[in-house]
Amino acid sequence: MKVFITTLGCKVNEVDSELYAQEMRLLGAETTTTMAEADAVVVNSCSVTNRAQAQSLQFARRALRERPGAPVYLTGCGATLLNLTRTEAPAGVAVVAMRDRAEVARLVVGTGGAMQVPARWVDGRILRAGPRNRVDVRIQEGCDNMCTYCLVPFVRGSRLESKSALVAVDEVMGLARAGVKEVVLTGTEIGKYGEAPDGLPILLDGMLGALETAGLPTRVRISSLNPDAITEALVGQFAKHAALCPQLHLPLQSGSDAVLQRMRRPYASKDLLAGVQRLRAVDPAFTFTTDVIVGFPGETEQDLQATLDMVRLAAFAKVHVFRYSRRPFTPAAREEHQIPAGVAKERLHRVLEVAEQTGMAFARRCVGRNVTIVSEKSSPGEVEGYSEHYLWTEGRTKDNEVLEPDSFVVVRIEGCRFDGDRVVLFGSVVA
Repeated sequence: MKVFITTLGCKVNEVDSELYAQEMRLLGAETTTTMAEADAVVVNSCSVTNRAQAQSLQFARRALRERPGAPVYLTGCGATLLNLTRTEAPAGVAVVAMRDRAEVARLVVGTGGAMQVPARWVDGRILRAGPRNRVDVRIQEGCDNMCTYCLVPFVRGSRLESKSALVAVDEVMGLARAGVKEVVLTGTEIGKYGEAPDGLPILLDGMLGALETAGLPTRVRISSLNPDAITEALVGQFAKHAALCPQLHLPLQSGSDAVLQRMRRPYASKDLLAGVQRLRAVDPAFTFTTDVIVGFPGETEQDLQATLDMVRLAAFAKVHVFRYSRRPFTPAAREEHQIPAGVAKERLHRVLEVAEQTGMAFARRCVGRNVTIVSEKSSPGEVEGYSEHYLWTEGRTKDNEVLEPDSFVVVRIEGCRFDGDRVVLFGSVVA
């Protein structure tokens, strides 16, 4: 049996999909990257915006058309939202809500075979690298922030659950011994890992210390943190451990404190800037990416200007910009002064324009420096991959040499360009 899995949305969804695939392989099924040969299709859906929900359902309908007779399963946040809103899925699509994730593999493969399924889904471990040479390791689930625009606590749960430090370190060590060059610690709200003050820095110290003691070169990246999680203890881990990648995704959402308060975000704009400054004191090239929502109800031109100012001040390398999307059950959806779509679209383009400027300005700081990439693409005379700062980097090799994939490569940066929606560095491979 061959199963095709497609994933929409965040890194936490990507972990779910990898766990599904891993469990299906244990039950004797194969996973395929081609839907045309699939005997079953799993659509791991996203519901963070109206567009994401629509795209998830659209893919499920496409699977029904292209693979008639093959069962199609809709999992993930979009599936849970259908249940919460009592909305029917497309005819022929089986809905598996978030609470039933542990049963996905058995449902799809159609067997009652024995598997070692952990008591808590958060404790599931990735055992090997997937198609990419970076592996996402989930250390936490659930979010209790209850931001006024966000569905996550409704579809993923507001109860905080953390993978034990022993299990998390063991998972990372197993991947490192298997040759994985980079792991990315992810979760819904990993700044609250361990549900205790500085739980994340304590985990990092143990994990990085174990890698160093074992002499394993695997580097560790933190995916996303709210600014209030940048404590002195966390900053200290970046200063102490060279294998901790100097990059973070810090969601800004808005540079206006008035809007942040209405969003019920757990920080003010000054908190984000303070965190940026503390980490760039450790490494001036410390890289930050962010999310911005434009068109939040009641957003004024002055609020937008505050966001543009913050993007410049923080010198983000990349900004993911979204138009506000009204989501069911959220307080913001009921607010007056909803922003017209045309106005929000115009604001989105203004933020993107500034984001390109700041991204290029930040990238120019890298010129003349050496960076270390993990090679993802290799061809005669060129190698490509992400640097420790999470900037896509192209390196020229000598004499059209072809370098091994999934290896560390040092590149001397000679220039940069903006390609699509991201900054690209380029230079020469250092022998």
